[in-house]
Amino acid sequence: MEGKVRQHVSLCALYLFIYYGYGALYPLITQYYQSIQLTGTQIGIISAVTPVVSMVTQPVWGMICDRFQIRKPVLMLALAVSGFVGLFFPAVSTFAFVFLLYIMLSIFQSALVPISDSMGLGYAKQHHLQFGDIRLWGAVGFAVAALLTGLALEQWGTASIFVSYCAASLTAVLFLRNIPDHTESAPRIGGSLRQGIVELLKLPRYVLFLIASFFIYGAINAHNIWFSLYYQHIGGSVAGIGLAFMLFAGSEAPFMKLAGFFVRRFGLELTILLAGAVSAMRWLWYSSAPGTTVVIAFFFLQGLSVGFYLATASQFVRDNTPASLQVTALSLFVSIGNGFGSMTCNLVGGWIKDLSSILETYLFFGIATVFGLIPLLVIRYGPWKQPRFAQSSQF
Repeated sequence: MEGKVRQHVSLCALYLFIYYGYGALYPLITQYYQSIQLTGTQIGIISAVTPVVSMVTQPVWGMICDRFQIRKPVLMLALAVSGFVGLFFPAVSTFAFVFLLYIMLSIFQSALVPISDSMGLGYAKQHHLQFGDIRLWGAVGFAVAALLTGLALEQWGTASIFVSYCAASLTAVLFLRNIPDHTESAPRIGGSLRQGIVELLKLPRYVLFLIASFFIYGAINAHNIWFSLYYQHIGGSVAGIGLAFMLFAGSEAPFMKLAGFFVRRFGLELTILLAGAVSAMRWLWYSSAPGTTVVIAFFFLQGLSVGFYLATASQFVRDNTPASLQVTALSLFVSIGNGFGSMTCNLVGGWIKDLSSILETYLFFGIATVFGLIPLLVIRYGPWKQPRFAQSSQF
């Protein structure tokens, strides 16, 4: 029993520190970009590096893990290398060098979410736990990091962003050592990465969900980059950015917990639809430039949209793909949403900011998310209502 408790605590801590690193880096990195005087278009291009790299590397990481069953060593390597690469950013101040460093960071960082989610889902299934109860610790880590790093930024400057990211990544490695690698016992589909992806793209429900994630997940991730500039545009301070992100990300944890109730009451598909609809309304509302007080007062919209989406999206992928391609399916899902979708939203968002203002950038996010609701409606009400690979829900 003691060993089981230790494993569970270590898994929760793994999510806590992986997303602590994200919370230290992404909400405040635009402050670093501004300190070295990058334009909105340049910020958009750099922010699109991770998505572009992810589209190539995440399926490769996934296939390596699936074929050789080495998820834990790969995740350890990715955490350590991405953490150390982050330490080089304060030493550079030109667009070209930042661009190259971001490519290196993105190669290893792209492995973190799909592999950790695969391990977390496997652990939850084996021990009959709710995956959302484990994943919510990532929201806690992100929230705490946004606040503490915002305070550190005002005190010690932009270098504190990258020191915090590296420290969190290395701490995650320490906890990962205590976590068993729960792999699926189903037979693997042999062949190349291309053959595995071809198998997945034959599943209509999965493909429709990839399209939805391109729009919805893309806008969510782009918001994490652009909110810092948006909040200052509507009158907020740098310290206020950290507070806002702490409240936003902090609201995700209780809503991830609540997601289980909604899934049991209304079903997985309707819960995801609700999350997408709230996201669309939120971005459109932001484009009207409400005051900072009102934005913070409605912080719970992040939990109702992003929290619900993060708690249910991975489970949808798991329920609608074969067990033999789980990591590949999750990697492809993240590479389309967090990858191609984020790339598009960041590039277009940066171009719109330079052409008009950050308010129009959020208008674009809202419209893009509305488009993402269409394939979700087809999944729910179209001809492919029943999942082909039904598995027991972790909610």
